[in-house]
Amino acid sequence: MGDEEDVKEMKMRLIKIDNKTIRSLVPVVMFFLTLFAITVSVKNDIFRDSMYMVRIVDLISLFFLTFLSGYLYFKDSHIGAMGHFTLFLFNLFVAVFFAALTGSVYSMPEHIRSIVVLSALSYFFSMTFFLTLWLYQKRFIEETVITRMVTVLISIGVIIYFIAIIVNIFRPVLFLVTDEGIYSGDIEDRISIFLDLFCLIALSVATLFSKLSRTRKLSFICCIFFPVLFSMLSLNLDILNRYVLMWGLVTVVFMMPICLIFFDANDELEKDNLRYEKEQVKLQVSAMISQMQPHFLYNSLAVIEALCEEDPGLAARAIGEFSEYLRENIDFADKSEPVSFSEELNHIKTYIWLEKLRFSNKLNIEFDISCTSFLVPALSVQPIVENAIKHGVCKKKDGGTVRISSFETGEHYIVSVVDDGTGFDITVYEDDGRKHLGIENTRYRIREMVGGSLTIESTPGKGTKVTIKIPKMKGTENENTCCRR
Repeated sequence: MGDEEDVKEMKMRLIKIDNKTIRSLVPVVMFFLTLFAITVSVKNDIFRDSMYMVRIVDLISLFFLTFLSGYLYFKDSHIGAMGHFTLFLFNLFVAVFFAALTGSVYSMPEHIRSIVVLSALSYFFSMTFFLTLWLYQKRFIEETVITRMVTVLISIGVIIYFIAIIVNIFRPVLFLVTDEGIYSGDIEDRISIFLDLFCLIALSVATLFSKLSRTRKLSFICCIFFPVLFSMLSLNLDILNRYVLMWGLVTVVFMMPICLIFFDANDELEKDNLRYEKEQVKLQVSAMISQMQPHFLYNSLAVIEALCEEDPGLAARAIGEFSEYLRENIDFADKSEPVSFSEELNHIKTYIWLEKLRFSNKLNIEFDISCTSFLVPALSVQPIVENAIKHGVCKKKDGGTVRISSFETGEHYIVSVVDDGTGFDITVYEDDGRKHLGIENTRYRIREMVGGSLTIESTPGKGTKVTIKIPKMKGTENENTCCRR
């Protein structure tokens, strides 16, 4: 079990490294592609006709998107959302890149074949823009029937558009390049307009019916609406040729600020998600504490009641230990940060003392504590000890022993709780369909709060071993420190 957990932990680290590597490569690739587009445009005389403003706008957009990608790489953001956003951003960049290359050779008869190929690529990535934007947007919207339908509909739209591009090679349905190297006005691209509107409506409906705030709804809709509006107007060649300068300025003045509003609003949304996740961890801790086994409380009070007649002195001490146990639980409930293992250990010893009042002949406890100067989530080890006593040794007729150990290695702090109780089949435990809330909650908090792991090994009739492995982190208390005997 320990080896399996190490493999899982290593895979998670590799995924994070790969994600970071990809995010670092994206702005580098975008930078060199931007330089290439500029070089080709300058080589072919960017100012040779009235379309020069469109070419300039495309190149400015490439610079803008490259800068934004570099900024996002150095920004501390939610890794999952950033992976989807990087895909969306690069998709948008590629669409503009091919549009820029198309513009650099547009109206040059010797480059007719290049214009056809580059136009097809630009058309296709302009459509997949909707899909990558939606994949990012879904990160912030609850999964519903509407969101699933939108995913399917947009995917179908992209497939239809891809087929239309293939058909366009044999029969012009999207565009036709004349012998002069320009788009023919005889072909009206109704397919692009229809699919753009289709995707626009689907995304807008999903956004409007979501639980996002009005500001964030507006940011999403602006980001998807303006590019569609501009592409629809640009398909009308009369408008494009007559007002090319105006549309170029409109793109620079309005489209980029709208994108910035979109990025800013969703940056705040990611921060809200992170705050929500941290709050959920705190709520789970509070819920676990509030759902402590009432049987333990009742049984402890029953034992104290019996001791009041048999041994008043021991009863008085038991009352003190019991009140200390309750006080520590209340204190831990207010702690959202990890606590020292020494604090957790003191709480465990109080709990064990109370349990031994009930099971003095059946319960034997051994401690092998070599290290206490490291952090653990509050109430992360105590429930494991409780399980070892309640479900392990106390189920055996003759009782048994629970051994609690802590030590350190070069990379980790290790805490283990071993019992020689009844044990269980770990495969049945994992596949029985029941929700083992206590263990899963503890495993989750150990992973999220201190970056550690929890593994369980058990053999029916022989006992159970639970191991907590916490990595040493530089700059925190979980660092190489002098352990206390």
